[in-house]
Amino acid sequence: MTARKLYDSWYVRHAVKRQRRSDLRTLWLYSLRMLAEFRGTLLALAAMVIVGGILYRATPMPSLGGRPPATLYCFYSAWMAMFAQSPLPADSWYLELMSGVYPLFGFVLVGEGIVRLGMLMISRKEGEKEWMKVMASTYRDHVVLCGLGHLGFRVLGQLLQSGTPVVAIERDERGRFLDEAKRTGIPILVRDMKDDQALVDAGVEHAHVIVIATNDDMANLEVALDARRMNPKIRIIMRQFDQQIADKLREAKLIDEAFSSAALAAPMVAEMARRALK
Repeated sequence: MTARKLYDSWYVRHAVKRQRRSDLRTLWLYSLRMLAEFRGTLLALAAMVIVGGILYRATPMPSLGGRPPATLYCFYSAWMAMFAQSPLPADSWYLELMSGVYPLFGFVLVGEGIVRLGMLMISRKEGEKEWMKVMASTYRDHVVLCGLGHLGFRVLGQLLQSGTPVVAIERDERGRFLDEAKRTGIPILVRDMKDDQALVDAGVEHAHVIVIATNDDMANLEVALDARRMNPKIRIIMRQFDQQIADKLREAKLIDEAFSSAALAAPMVAEMARRALK
């Protein structure tokens, strides 16, 4: 199946639509990640508003007949004090001190937050990486596909045609089929599959099947063993050029299915994965 045929397939477009329906959950999780990224700045700002509001509230204002301002107005004034625009007068020494210090802290905290947010927005690569990781975290009982070369890309097309949920890992950020695979809307982690964290981010612990389709036998075996360690119940389908070694691995129950260079039919591999999901 060519790249264009894969993308133009009705089944794939249907899978993309289903994926977009779950984007709200992904967006929510992504927002939580971003909040966690800025939690230090947000907590510092909140603390300043609370402390400043309490100080305003505890201070009788001559302009209000000796009464303290309303509570919400006190917090609003504390927030505006960080921009040297507090609507309430500094009628005590501690409010004068606060009026002098708050703009400095406000400039640092707000400015730092704006700069970091701008860098995240500009850094499309980092934003995409984080988005893919969050999207992958929403998957359960899925197939983890390692390698998006000629074989892996065709296996992906077969799996998507059957409506099988897939998370893919591809090491080469300039891979021939990477852009086309991304257009399907599935989570794709551009990482080294031998990195334990890449498997964790792909949800191996919650996956039902892993298909390892690269042309590196030793790397494939290493990832198969890592996947089994992380998830003893996962079904392993692995590419192995030496069929005798593949048979021995299967007999030793280290893997569930193996296919050699002589059996590179993507439909066959995809069917193995679909049967393992049942």
